[in-house]
Amino acid sequence: MHLFDNYRIFVLSLGMKKLFITIFFVSISFSQSDRSTIFNTGTPPDLGVGWDITCNQFEENNIGDINNDLGVDVLDVVSIVSFILGNAIPTAEETIISDINEDTNIDVLDVIILVGMILDGSNSTNLCQEGLSAAIKFTTFVEYTFEAFSVIFETGDLQGQGLFEIHLHQDNFNTPGDILGSWELTVGENTAREYYVFTGDSDCITLEPFASYWLSVNPKDNGDEALWLLSEEEFTYSTSNDMGVNWLETSTGQVGCMKIFGEQIFETDDSEPSLETVYDWSLEDINPNSDYYFPDYGETIGPSSYVEDQQVSVYYFGKAG
Repeated sequence: MHLFDNYRIFVLSLGMKKLFITIFFVSISFSQSDRSTIFNTGTPPDLGVGWDITCNQFEENNIGDINNDLGVDVLDVVSIVSFILGNAIPTAEETIISDINEDTNIDVLDVIILVGMILDGSNSTNLCQEGLSAAIKFTTFVEYTFEAFSVIFETGDLQGQGLFEIHLHQDNFNTPGDILGSWELTVGENTAREYYVFTGDSDCITLEPFASYWLSVNPKDNGDEALWLLSEEEFTYSTSNDMGVNWLETSTGQVGCMKIFGEQIFETDDSEPSLETVYDWSLEDINPNSDYYFPDYGETIGPSSYVEDQQVSVYYFGKAG
């Protein structure tokens, strides 16, 4: 097995006025045949230098603030549950405010959304209207499936649960275009570390050969702030001040540190397989329920063992097995 990369996570605990640093290195090895590093900006040379991913202007909205106290909390949940159970009758205004998903009904779905708003730190006055988003361009030269990515953030105290949103974009004339996939990322407070997100278990995104893509980091509605620590080397990037609705002119410079991982797709030709033995092997079958299990193991399983019976045994070890 060939090892292509060592994945390192480093965590730095930041004190209030004193800096106390504890670094943990965790190496995770991947098989090159399963996953390859498509793009890598490297690690940040300095702390405290990065793109400040956060909302800086919020849209006034009182949805969910049933008691009109300029916040969304458990008291609003109690009120909406009372409406649903019939223990209280909402006014016309309370009816509109309680219909959080705007389906003209006040029901358990509205409660679920309201609880989610509270848990992720959202507020009725905290709907993000403007905030810094940043995107980095990368290019693929063969066909891959998009498997994972990592980003390096530094945070201080968090107001909510540290939720940010990551988008994979198509390239649109050298700017971030249509979104191919989106993932929420939860960061810890008072840390600087690398966050690894595996996407292959939920999304099937193919990266075409000789095509460009963008990975962007965007703030959420909870007012949390994170520094996307900058790389030492320069790469192509773009930023947006309106949550990615409009992207500024593409530039080259230091960018937020990230890695892109993928699994290469191989195409086979239509030729028939040869009967000639190319490689043979001996497999120790440790499954007692297998037809090839013997106490002393060593059962030979390979093309030369089965070709006379027009059978070939194939063992594939991997996530697609």
